[in-house]
Order: sequence, then C-alpha cells, then structure tokens
Amino acid sequence: MAKKPPSLIDPRLLKALVNPTRIHIMDILSEGPNSPSGIQRRIGDISLDLVSHHIKVLRDLGVVELCDEKKKGGFTEHFYCASERQFLTVEEWGAIDPKGQRAATTTILRVISEDVGRAYIEDKFDERGDNHLSRSPLKLDEKGWKEVVEALELALHSILRADEQSKERTRKSGEELMDARVVIMQFLMNREAAAE
Repeated sequence: MAKKPPSLIDPRLLKALVNPTRIHIMDILSEGPNSPSGIQRRIGDISLDLVSHHIKVLRDLGVVELCDEKKKGGFTEHFYCASERQFLTVEEWGAIDPKGQRAATTTILRVISEDVGRAYIEDKFDERGDNHLSRSPLKLDEKGWKEVVEALELALHSILRADEQSKERTRKSGEELMDARVVIMQFLMNREAAAE
C-alpha cells in the first residue's frame, strides 16, 4: 500500500516550505546530502550566510537534518539531508496565500526547467530508449479532472516507492544508482490558448 503524504498542520512549516529559496534547498537535498557551500554553488546568486540561515530554519522545523561532517583543512564541512519528502495536501496548499502559492510554483518550474535544459544540453535526455516524454492536451469535466488527479497521485506513490526500493536493493547489490528526474504536471489552460 502506498504511503500517504504526511499532513502538515504547522503554519510555520507551510510558510517555510513555500519560500522560494527553501523550496530550492529542499529540492537539492531530495537528491542527496549536500553542504551549504555546495547548495550555494547550485543556487547561484545567494550568499553562503543566507543558505545557512535557510538550512537552520528547515532544521528547526525538522525537515532537514545534519547527516555527515567532513574535515577539510582547518574546518569542518557539514552535510545535510532532507528528513523525508515533503508533501502538501490540497487543503494545506489552499491555506497558503495566492502570492505564496505563485512563488512556490515559479521556483518549482524554474528548477524543472533547469533540470530539463541540463539533461538536454548534456545529451542525457534521449540516452535511454525507454525514457518517457509526453504532452497530452485533454478536455475534462469535473469527474475527469478528479480521475486524472487520482491517477497522478497513484503514479507519484509508485515512483517514490521505486526510488526507495532501488536504494535498498543497491545497498546489497552494489549496483550504481542512475540519477533521474520525473516531472508530473496537471494544469488548466485558457480556452483561447488551448485552441491554438
């Protein structure tokens, strides 16, 4: 049975998770452990102090934890990882003000765009013959919309289960894990734009 997304009721956590910089940090940490300096290099135009501040906020909320320390010259580099994937229910997402929702969506789309662009430029996008790329313009009634929502939620749970099971199997087999991205989207279009 698929694990249900956790219910996040702490308003501080909701606010923290829609901050664009924190979304980007959580996305980076969902890929694996990273240090503040590594995160700063990935994000770009942000100071190391600000990255450290955001990591502290996320640590205080229990969604990021210290998972390793490495001595580097005269100092210790700290590596953090996401405690677990964060999900917002429809109700929790609805509790966030529209400006916060828009900022979160913009950040997530920017990260997706960066991933797709990098994979394409590095000729990774079509490296495997069994990759998936599709665009499906749909005409849905209310029931159809909800059916798509349910289908995508099931797909997401199956995908995350495959990720967890892959990590478990490779601990025993020693097989190298492949870095991959799966993007799932469903959104409305204006009638005029949909007709073009």
